[in-house]
Amino acid sequence: MYNIVRTRELHANGIHSRRIGSAVGCCLLKLTFGMYSIVARCQSPRHGRIMDLITDEAWIKTVGEQTDATGRKSYALLDTIEKLRVASYPLYRSDDVVCGVSAAYIHDLPLYRPPRGLIHVANPSRRWKSNDLSRTTRSIPDEDSVHIGKMTLTSPVRTALDLIGHLGEPAAFAALEKVLRRAVFGSELRADDAARFGYPKNTGQLARTCIDEGFAPVVGRLPKGHRRAERLLASISPLSESYAESLCAYNLSILKISGFEQQVDVFDGHRRIARVDFMHRASKTIIFVDGVTKYVDSGFSLMRKESAQYNRLIAMGYRIVRLSFVEAVDLESLATKLYGQAPWLRGAERV
Repeated sequence: MYNIVRTRELHANGIHSRRIGSAVGCCLLKLTFGMYSIVARCQSPRHGRIMDLITDEAWIKTVGEQTDATGRKSYALLDTIEKLRVASYPLYRSDDVVCGVSAAYIHDLPLYRPPRGLIHVANPSRRWKSNDLSRTTRSIPDEDSVHIGKMTLTSPVRTALDLIGHLGEPAAFAALEKVLRRAVFGSELRADDAARFGYPKNTGQLARTCIDEGFAPVVGRLPKGHRRAERLLASISPLSESYAESLCAYNLSILKISGFEQQVDVFDGHRRIARVDFMHRASKTIIFVDGVTKYVDSGFSLMRKESAQYNRLIAMGYRIVRLSFVEAVDLESLATKLYGQAPWLRGAERV
């Protein structure tokens, strides 16, 4: 898978250090110490023996499709490479626990502009840092760790909570919502089905049970930061369908605007007009969170459908605020847009 090869394997096939060095940046991607991935079929006869080691043509195709003419890689590809870096590292100790951002990559938690290139590991007694790995002295309870392949990682809940210190509250909030969404619905696929066909009426109750039974005990085992973590748990929901929606929900909580509900169905008589991302019933204010990739698959047909929905909602007396990705994730941008278009919401702020 992913054409991963070790230095020893390359040497065993007659590909020595100088040849390996010339292939890096051409057809070979260095992941970590002694580990590489073959990412292209190059035409250089000097690299012919490397081409003989290709076993995953689909990976070659994916890298080509997600790399532009200047060599710039897509964020999705960069995330995959980071997962390979963490998964393939050959020098983990038996008592190492992959943690923080590195564990978040493996657990597929949402990350926005995350740090790359360094694997983060907790160890109960050893501290060490190299170009590939940062090992800090920290003990992780067995209850908060999981095993995937040759690795031991912090559990998804513990990983999300650790992001408070690694990337800040907003990133941790989005990660916690993703973990909660999976816990409530069982999988990403079932969560997508719920989004498509309608959320069960007991979703809120299921979420509270998951938090009380699966999240709160992890908070109790944290060495510090209990109040901060508990405050985030009090606000998370399984209803955010994207990173931008999670950050919008977080920012609304920071602004202390009460009364917003997520994923609300709006009916005109017996006909459902739309499911809206956020609704403030008292003021009939609706927030839609747009994403850059939202219209890629459906294009203008989706835009026309939404335009008709917006027109009908406005005719029914609703006031609509549309937030771009940047506006949703940035607190000041959201506050400026929201209070500029819906100044009446200032009266909904909690004291």
